[in-house]
Amino acid sequence: FAGLEVELSKRGYSLLLQVVGGADEALETLRKWHRTRRVDGVVLTDLTADDARASFVRDVGLPAVVVGDPSIAQGLTSVWTDDATSMREAVRHLAALGHRRIARVSGLDALAHTGIRDIAFAEETAALGVEGTLLSTDYTPELGERVTREALTGERPPTALIYDNDVMAVAGLTVAMELGLGVPADVSIIAWDDSVLCEHTLPKLTALSHDVVAFGSHVARRLFDVVAGSAPAAFLDSSPSLVVRGSTGPR
Repeated sequence: FAGLEVELSKRGYSLLLQVVGGADEALETLRKWHRTRRVDGVVLTDLTADDARASFVRDVGLPAVVVGDPSIAQGLTSVWTDDATSMREAVRHLAALGHRRIARVSGLDALAHTGIRDIAFAEETAALGVEGTLLSTDYTPELGERVTREALTGERPPTALIYDNDVMAVAGLTVAMELGLGVPADVSIIAWDDSVLCEHTLPKLTALSHDVVAFGSHVARRLFDVVAGSAPAAFLDSSPSLVVRGSTGPR
């Protein structure tokens, strides 16, 4: 939220953040904000397919920006990162190193961006002739640890894993070491989200990285455009790029 808050404060606006317990509560919060005219515009994140929040703000005319792929924005303005291209880059990197069994440790199935990454992973592994395995989680390190342990102790363990966030990748690194596996000698690891965590592990984690502060600022600027009456449009901010560190190596 840092970039978003900086851009808002430049124009004398503040960020209202509401923690909700689920989809129904999120929708009710939007209804209340619209009814009381408490906000000038909203930013929608973590959309699902046919997300009711997007339908509501579109139908009532509440200015909104979707943080996500245009395909799930329901005609609203969207600011997005090209997750499919980034996933393909990660798979190609591992395949070029000689890996032929690659696992993807994914996030919540209901989220639209999870599906986009899943499809790109399946298509790229098939195109390169490598074995791709999908391991679904809820983004938590606990479940990331569990599926990693199950995969690495199975009959056909992967030689490389791509995680949907940094904390699961760190958990996976710990599991590999507990099992006596060298990273990257025996298994390579890639994290999504290049946070400070990735630079303070041993080895440091190869990660898909993008400038989250600049991304937040971009979202805020587009929201001001929508509030001012701009027509809905889709804006590609960036494609997370692969930062190669010590956790990936040849097989």
